Amino acid sequence: SQGYTWNPIKGYCPHDCPYCYAHRLYNRFGWDKTLRFDFPELYRLDTIKEPSRIFVGSMIDIYHDSIVERWTRTIIVISRDYPQHTFITLTKFPENLCEFNFPENWWIGITVDGTTNIEYRLHLADYFMGKNKRFISFEPILNASVTQIGIKYMDWIIIGGKFPGPVHKKEWIDDIIRRADDFGIPIFIKDNANYSIERKEFPA
Repeated sequence: SQGYTWNPIKGYCPHDCPYCYAHRLYNRFGWDKTLRFDFPELYRLDTIKEPSRIFVGSMIDIYHDSIVERWTRTIIVISRDYPQHTFITLTKFPENLCEFNFPENWWIGITVDGTTNIEYRLHLADYFMGKNKRFISFEPILNASVTQIGIKYMDWIIIGGKFPGPVHKKEWIDDIIRRADDFGIPIFIKDNANYSIERKEFPA
């Protein structure tokens, strides 16, 4: 299936990640950094005819405490009119996910980079019912602590790198892959991870 992004919430992501590609784009092109809701963007889904994977909030964490909860809730409600698509969402605020009722065609993930709040992220699976596919995105991997993250109940693992270059060690990725394979978890390794083994698996 095709892949698309869907960004009804616009503005400068409230996270202060030094490696954020979205921040670089906003700064480079002088885009409006004001947090706001783009209603016309909601209905761009009407232009996507074939069943597709749609990444929701590719430029901003729509579950951040600074985001108006009603905005995120509206996105989820509208998505119910498009059951043919798979919606993929990602956050660094998994504790906020329990505020929402996700349709079954949402894949829900958390970004883990090894810098903050590692312990509560071990229990990501506790925040939503088993009907949704769950995944962890290790991007970027900033220290070895990520190799100890609990992944047993995940449906998918993503591994990515850091711009302008990787800071991870190959053995950190090796450890994640080895553990994922032990549990039979599919892995998607992004090109920017600069890892010699190609893995582009998706959950069934």
